[in-house]
Amino acid sequence: MAGLPAGEPWIRLGISAAVFAAMAGWEVMAPRRCQAIGRWVRWPNNLGVVIIDTILLRLLFPAAAVGAALGGEAQGWGLLNNLPLAPWIAVIMAVIVLDLAINFQHILFHAVPVLWRLHRMHHADLEFDVTTGVRFHPVEIVLSMTTLGT
Repeated sequence: MAGLPAGEPWIRLGISAAVFAAMAGWEVMAPRRCQAIGRWVRWPNNLGVVIIDTILLRLLFPAAAVGAALGGEAQGWGLLNNLPLAPWIAVIMAVIVLDLAINFQHILFHAVPVLWRLHRMHHADLEFDVTTGVRFHPVEIVLSMTTLGT
């Protein structure tokens, strides 16, 4: 897609890895509780699921949300592209609306039984740490991208 920044997947991966490393380091330096099951047992499984999810999304949605956003901007689609707002206000509004949409989707994944069957993988982690937040069933990730990412 035209307009997609060169190296966009590597930029996103780098930012994600930096945030993950910072949070993981924080957990190691200041743990909130002792873990009965160590990181070296759980992390390969949880991070393996993240790798599967990422590959699946890249195969099914190569441009993903970034491509959809750039396409919408180029076509002048979307409310925030058509309101006379300062860019910083538009960014804040977009973050708030996206966060509310993700929260609503999370509520649906808890409330609808068929969606809960997918989502409970996230809640079934035997410990709670930085990897729990990225542990999602691949079908849930695909559904999330089709509803919120495009």
